[in-house]
Amino acid sequence: MTTTNTILTPGGAADVVGVDFETTKEIGYYRLVWLRFCSRKVALVGAVVLLVLALACYVGPFLLPAQTVDLNVTDLAPFTSIHHILGTDDTGRDLLIRNLLGGRISLLVGGSAMLLTITIATVLGALSGFFGGIVDSVVTAATNAVLSIPSILILVIFAKAFGQSILTIVLGIALIGWPPTARIVRSVILSVREKEFVEAARAVGTPRLRIITRHLIPNALGPIVVSASLTIGAAILLESALSFLGLGINPPTSTWGSLLNEGRDKLANPSGIFYSLWPGFMILITVLSFNYIGDALRDAFDPRSLER
Repeated sequence: MTTTNTILTPGGAADVVGVDFETTKEIGYYRLVWLRFCSRKVALVGAVVLLVLALACYVGPFLLPAQTVDLNVTDLAPFTSIHHILGTDDTGRDLLIRNLLGGRISLLVGGSAMLLTITIATVLGALSGFFGGIVDSVVTAATNAVLSIPSILILVIFAKAFGQSILTIVLGIALIGWPPTARIVRSVILSVREKEFVEAARAVGTPRLRIITRHLIPNALGPIVVSASLTIGAAILLESALSFLGLGINPPTSTWGSLLNEGRDKLANPSGIFYSLWPGFMILITVLSFNYIGDALRDAFDPRSLER
C-alpha cells in the first residue's frame, strides 16, 4: 500500500519488472502507469490515429473547398476528381466532407455516452460497494435486469418512445452501458472499504461522502479509465447499428452509421460499394484504436494482466 492519496497500486511495486519499491516511490505511481502505457507501441499508434481522425472531422471541413454539392457530378467514383477525392453521392454531395461531418456526430455521441455511462456506473458501483445491504441488493438487481435484455432492443424501444435525437441516443446508450463498469467499481470498493486508511477515516468522523470520493473511488480509477476507453468504441458501434437500422439520429444530421445505411441501397451499383466502404473503415479504425488503448491501459494499471 502506498501512502500517497491512499491509492493502492495493483499488486504492489513488485509486479513491475525491473522496478523496485523505492523506484516506484521516487517515480510516482501514475508516472509509472504512463511509462507502461507508452511501452505499448500499438496503443500509441491508436492514439495518434484517433487524434488525426478527430482533427480531420472537426477541422477538415473548414479547410476543404466550400462547394460541397455539385449537381454536375453525381455518383462520382472515388479518386477520379481532385475536387471530390472520395467521390460524390447521387445528389452530388462530396463524400469526404459527409464522412468527416458524420464523424463529428459519431465521436460526439461516443464521448458523451461514455461520460454519462461512467458517471452512472461509478456512482452506483461505489454506493453499492460501500453501503452494502439493501442498496447493494437494489443495484445488483438493476444490473442483472439491464444485462438480461438485448442492448439493441432497449435502444430501439428508447428511440421509438422518446425520439431519434442525439440526446436520446446518448441517454439510451448510457442506460444500457453502465452495468459492467458498475460491477467492476463495486468489486474494487468491496476490496478496499475495510482497509486501515478507510477505518481510520471513519474513526475520525470523516463524512461518508468524503470517504467514498476521496479514499475509495481513487482506488478504482484504473479500471474506470480502462472501461471508459472501451465504452467509447462500444457506444460508436451501438449508434452505428441503430442508424444502420434506420432508427438513429434524424436527418439531415449524418453519422457513420447513417451513411452505412444509405450505402446499403446502392450496393447494386458497382461503384456503390465505396459509399459504404468509407464510413465502415472509419468505424473500424476508431473502434480498434480505442480497444488497443483500453488494452494498454489495463496492462499499465495492472501489470499482472500481462501474465494471464
